[in-house]
Amino acid sequence: MKKILIVITTDFVSYGGLTSVMMNYYNAMDKKDIQIDFASTNVVPKNLLSKLYVNNSRYFCLGNRKRSLLKYLFNLVKLLKKEKYDIIHVNGNSSTMAIELQIARFCGIKQRLAHGHTTRTNYPLIHKILTSIFRNSYTVGIAVSNQAGEWLFKKGYKILNNAIDINHYKFDRQLREQFRNKYNLENKFVVGNVGKLNPPKNHSYLLRVFSEIKKVKDNAFLIIAGGGELEGQLKKEAYDLGISDFVLFLGMVEDTAPILQAMDVFVFTSVFEGLGMALIEAQASGLRCVCSDVVPKETKVTGLIQYLSLNESPVKWAEIISLIDFDNRTDVSEEAYKSITAAGYNINIEAYKLRKIYLDNK
Repeated sequence: MKKILIVITTDFVSYGGLTSVMMNYYNAMDKKDIQIDFASTNVVPKNLLSKLYVNNSRYFCLGNRKRSLLKYLFNLVKLLKKEKYDIIHVNGNSSTMAIELQIARFCGIKQRLAHGHTTRTNYPLIHKILTSIFRNSYTVGIAVSNQAGEWLFKKGYKILNNAIDINHYKFDRQLREQFRNKYNLENKFVVGNVGKLNPPKNHSYLLRVFSEIKKVKDNAFLIIAGGGELEGQLKKEAYDLGISDFVLFLGMVEDTAPILQAMDVFVFTSVFEGLGMALIEAQASGLRCVCSDVVPKETKVTGLIQYLSLNESPVKWAEIISLIDFDNRTDVSEEAYKSITAAGYNINIEAYKLRKIYLDNK
């Protein structure tokens, strides 16, 4: 029995981010002969804990990584020495993962996986300082895309796709009608986005684009699923643009599948992404997607996606988005299922690959 500790260096939450990626893998993985535990920075909601307990997994709160680093590291050392894990799998967004990996090295853990999820960091100086230490701290490097891998590891890494349960996101007309009826969206042209309300997701630009769409499509409506530090600012921007009555901020949502069914087009204006898993989910539901051209091209798993430069004006984005028609989503979604599986984003296949990484490394 191999004992594995998956460390999430951001909060362990029931929606989005690193947690969603790793829980997708965890839920789909054959857990025979392996014991998987999780550790992160926060107290976890009961609904998420229950998903771990049902498989005899445990969760350990290490404390705040940013504000109480010494306590965080002390708790990690204590945990590793007590539990004697065979593998540590650290998930993060920069070379600061060296902190956990070097602690694991000190504690005698021979298999140390570093899993990079993005192509940029909010702390570039710290990232640069720790890069050389980081690159000598792991035994296996994993990235969500080649762009993310080259940025973080430079070379010698494996690609593990941010795969999804495709069946869960297949187009469902009943779910579409239920959601649209609930929010009075009948006969509306619904533009949608899923993402945390933080600077990299660039929602300010999305609001400007939607403002232009509204000028040419009077029945346009915008749904944003996500919460975060910029929520208040973005609501004010929507008000200043005169579109607040036509923008629905849903906050953090655990299951975005029903929301995706209700949309007519998915718009993703990020200034950088490790991959952009929301785009894979949107395509699985048969949605046409328009996104910024800085998003890794690995997201093009179907013919449903179009990339545009953020240097283009919101007017140009609006012109292209406004011309998108509602396709036969059922047929389109069925074709997307095949394409997404072929591209390597079927979670059942990718979970097998991760299990193999766990078991093959001696």
